[in-house]
Amino acid sequence: MANRLASETSPYLRQHLDDPVHWHAWGKEALDKALAEDKPIFLSIGYSACHWCHVMAHECFQDQEIADALNQYFISIKVDREERPDVDEVYMAAVQMATGHGGWPISVFLTPSKAPFYAGTYFPKEARGDYPGFRTVVSSLGQSWESQKEQVRKTAEKFGEALRSAFSKPAGRLAQAMEYTQLDACVSQLHDSFDFEHGGYGDRPKFPPHTTIQFLIEYAAQRHVFGGDASTIDDLSGRAGHMALFTLEKIALGGIHDHVGGGFHRYSVDENWGLPHFEKMLTDNALLLHQFAAAEKSTGDERLASLFHRTIDGTMRWIEGSMTSPEGLFYSSVDADSDGGEGLFYTWTADEIADVLGERAATFCDAYDVSAEGNFDDEATREPSGRNVLRLGQDQGDAFADDLRKLAEARSSRPEPGVDDKCLAGWNGMMIGAAAVTGRLELAERAATAWLDLIQSGRLPRQFCKGKPSGLGFLDDYASMANGLLDLHDATGNERWQSAASELVDEMCALFRDEDRGGFFLTSNEHEELFGRMRPVTDGSTPSASAEAGRVLWRLGRSDETRELLSACAGWMQRLPTATTSLQSLALDYMLEHRDGVAVSGSAPPSIDVRIEPAEIEADEQGWGHAEVVIDLPDGWHINTDDPPANWLTPTSLHVEGVLGEASFPDGENDQLKGQVRIALRLRTTSPKADFEVQLRFQPCTDSECLEPMERVLSGVLKKP
Repeated sequence: MANRLASETSPYLRQHLDDPVHWHAWGKEALDKALAEDKPIFLSIGYSACHWCHVMAHECFQDQEIADALNQYFISIKVDREERPDVDEVYMAAVQMATGHGGWPISVFLTPSKAPFYAGTYFPKEARGDYPGFRTVVSSLGQSWESQKEQVRKTAEKFGEALRSAFSKPAGRLAQAMEYTQLDACVSQLHDSFDFEHGGYGDRPKFPPHTTIQFLIEYAAQRHVFGGDASTIDDLSGRAGHMALFTLEKIALGGIHDHVGGGFHRYSVDENWGLPHFEKMLTDNALLLHQFAAAEKSTGDERLASLFHRTIDGTMRWIEGSMTSPEGLFYSSVDADSDGGEGLFYTWTADEIADVLGERAATFCDAYDVSAEGNFDDEATREPSGRNVLRLGQDQGDAFADDLRKLAEARSSRPEPGVDDKCLAGWNGMMIGAAAVTGRLELAERAATAWLDLIQSGRLPRQFCKGKPSGLGFLDDYASMANGLLDLHDATGNERWQSAASELVDEMCALFRDEDRGGFFLTSNEHEELFGRMRPVTDGSTPSASAEAGRVLWRLGRSDETRELLSACAGWMQRLPTATTSLQSLALDYMLEHRDGVAVSGSAPPSIDVRIEPAEIEADEQGWGHAEVVIDLPDGWHINTDDPPANWLTPTSLHVEGVLGEASFPDGENDQLKGQVRIALRLRTTSPKADFEVQLRFQPCTDSECLEPMERVLSGVLKKP
């Protein structure tokens, strides 16, 4: 039967049309129904190319028994994360709070007022390993709502309060300037964690480090401008250039690259880019095109330049042939699965290659790591599949170009993976820019013209699908589209594109700017608000929307607004440099013109009195004594609790030396301690008299900024009777 998703345009939502679950789309109808019937909500968030979303759908949402339980106890809502990144961001934060990790599909159970009370990602039908069975989860939570409703509501209230607190935190402004030495420190940190054998960062799974590569290329080319010790500059610049080019080379040679059809898969399930997770995303390919184009220009190695050029050509052929709509817009993604299996479209047996290439097969198989046993294990079961991912150990130039064309022709007869044919504004902006910088100007101009024709009353739609635009764009849509238009202007000299970008940025500032704290929100003042408005600062699979907004402001010559954004994000940048490399790139550009660094406005450090009461402590016969560390904070200032929710906030902590000691910290309100703060101490000594020290660390903050942490050392005496 068709459920309430029949009128939706999202390919992901339409994949669930025939589920026995009574799905709703996120919106007024479903949310009002939950309130009217006092029923909790089951929220499932995913996207069309998500392999584990398909697995859970098959195991759970197409199962009649589970569907009956969901229909009995819950109002079930499906969300395409690419349509509603605001909903995805909020409930992904809930999943991370609950489990310590994230991922898709998101599976969250909410009260009728949208507050989460249970959160996770993928669930199998029956319990498996560390995964509880979804059938049991649904029944248990449904019965809990009916029999223990008030207890469930209290859990949800705490969850909701934690989300509101996290989203209301300032973006980490610091009262000090950012200088080029910060960029040097970022490169050093990246060098310390670099994989010198395979390129990139981390073990497995391994994702292309898009914003990091871009930052390293720009740093390597421009660091010398700031001056300093010549050997240090050469060393850091050389390290940066090597990390970027080596990583791109390994990605281009690896199995994450579709050597037959062009383009790149989402990530590698191993550490050496050899075994891909097979979905293909428009964003990954757009960003890699930017990086390969920059690397081709910056490298002095002819072989590498040729490899990067061929990689760009193959990727753009795939974009033009498989990812471009009749209107000239760009589709979002391609599934990992086809014909009921993961990667079947892309992998080969040795016999299949022999059938196509004949006497050339042995040489080809040797170069591309193909064996009779297969080099590809199924991602879910880890069992050998007998199939092979094509991957190179070293660059072969054009030696196998004809063989790859023959394999592409043979592959075209296979059942193809599904394509998510919705066209997202921000993602299209990235690809318009990629097409422009790689010289595909007709393709870029056609897409840019089509998007500008969709703008009405200055409003950029979030997406175009099934012949119609829908939704209001988010910050990343406005910023990325404007940057793409500026790339097109730079490539063509046509003032139309710069003028259109400027108009979009004016609208972006009106809709998304944080007037109180500086910077921008992800959502506009016209979007639905869920537990507060997020400030997107750290990078993910794409550059942070704040960095994209700052980039387009800078490119349009709006220097003061760029400085204001960098100032608002400075705390994040200084505490999490490798997670904010797109903002580091922006700071690099700003500092090239403003050699005095980025002045960060902020308050002077407050005067804070800290003491131990009493300083001389009388212990009991067993040697135990009690005291308090007292911190007197001036009006308008607070410090964090010992476990604040945001990882860039410094927790209040203390360490006792000289005696045994333990502390009991107050809870605070919204993770903040104000006024006179008292931390209880319980101390013990075995000596008649013991001198001790308390090393205290805390971070003074106002509602709009946080300063560098302060440290105080306090002395005391513990005496036995």
